[in-house]
Amino acid sequence: MERTIFYFKELRTWDIVTILLYSFISLGLYFFYTSTESVVQKKDILFWYPLGTQVFFYFLNYKSLRNLTVYFIWFFFSLIHFYIYLQLITIPLLEGVKVHAAIGLRNTALLLILFQILRFISTKVQGKELVCPSRGGTDILEERNVTLVDFALFVIYLFFLVVLGLNFHFN
Repeated sequence: MERTIFYFKELRTWDIVTILLYSFISLGLYFFYTSTESVVQKKDILFWYPLGTQVFFYFLNYKSLRNLTVYFIWFFFSLIHFYIYLQLITIPLLEGVKVHAAIGLRNTALLLILFQILRFISTKVQGKELVCPSRGGTDILEERNVTLVDFALFVIYLFFLVVLGLNFHFN
């Protein structure tokens, strides 16, 4: 029996471990962020924390994100990111040369939505689930051969990761 593209399943061990680990890391970074006086350290946290999350989604969690139970848990985290972004965006000390340090927090939900769009495109164009290309010509988690479509969709995700992170404005 073929599964539909959108489905709900119970959490696997991997999902529980990554969600709990991410929660503890997030809390640790929050306490470190609020306790440090260094603007540089605050900016570093605001750069690496969301970027690491967004890269993790595609590189190591793409299989789990197919399960909407997992997806919505991560989407809840992305809403927390967006709330924090709204709280921090008005702080001038976090302003960089061209982009505010908190801009990455805004992008987590957008990239999760993009991920589902790319999944849909992958299944409609090639009849296969979206995977992450790796060096050996297979994906990391399922070891299936990566197609040109997989690679193109991966490049699209990376493009939006960079463009949104740099806060480009197309006028």
